[in-house]
Amino acid sequence: MAIQLNDRDLLIFQLIDEHKVLLEKHISWFISGEDKPVLIRDRLRKLFYLDYLLCHRHATKLPWWTTPTKPLVYMLSGISRSVAEVAEESLDLYDSEVQRHFLEVANLRMLGLIDQKDERLSNFKWTTVKTTGEKKAVDANVSFSLNGKTHKVAIVNHAVATIDLNTLIDDAITSGAEHVLLVSRDDAHQEVLQKIVAQSGSVNVKRCLFATHHEIYREGLVVTHWMTADQKQASVFATPASEAAPANWNHSPIATAV
Repeated sequence: MAIQLNDRDLLIFQLIDEHKVLLEKHISWFISGEDKPVLIRDRLRKLFYLDYLLCHRHATKLPWWTTPTKPLVYMLSGISRSVAEVAEESLDLYDSEVQRHFLEVANLRMLGLIDQKDERLSNFKWTTVKTTGEKKAVDANVSFSLNGKTHKVAIVNHAVATIDLNTLIDDAITSGAEHVLLVSRDDAHQEVLQKIVAQSGSVNVKRCLFATHHEIYREGLVVTHWMTADQKQASVFATPASEAAPANWNHSPIATAV
């Protein structure tokens, strides 16, 4: 059965090549941007049935995945790689840990777009960083506007807990990031990273912010209570007190609790 590929199909191929593996929800948000996510399930299924995409169910439980079934993961096939003119992948994308890393990075991008749709930030721009060679780089460089200020941050997903992390952070700051957001899978790993950064003695310690995937999924990319290396709450993305909406003392918090 032949199929006429359209511009959206080619964009899907490009997005999957950029992120290695993606979920349907990710693709929907990346295509639509700040607008309402588009419905692309039928198209993804057709591309899969015609061998343009590979699809299988992720092997492990993702802490931020809220449905009882494990998510369907989409990858490029040989045909789509040829159409999109991208090289074969050297990584084993069927490995659940490899998948998990890339899905977590894509999830952070999606949450930034959700924040933009909800008008928590604006001008959200994401650049995925592809690692070349053995030197580990940040996973993404991001910029957005918030409270009248443009923020430039680098994102590191579940960093390896070694002193090499400090070099990675210094390189990110030197390359133009104002802050480095270190996102962990759980509190225990976050505490280890905070200790490594705090003991580094680097001038960039105060530019490092920490949070877990579960917290960001629940609260959003900028509303999340980001923590500093010394385990204090950061106020980098907070609304200045002079701009905060006045409290409505006639509104009972008990009545609005859910």
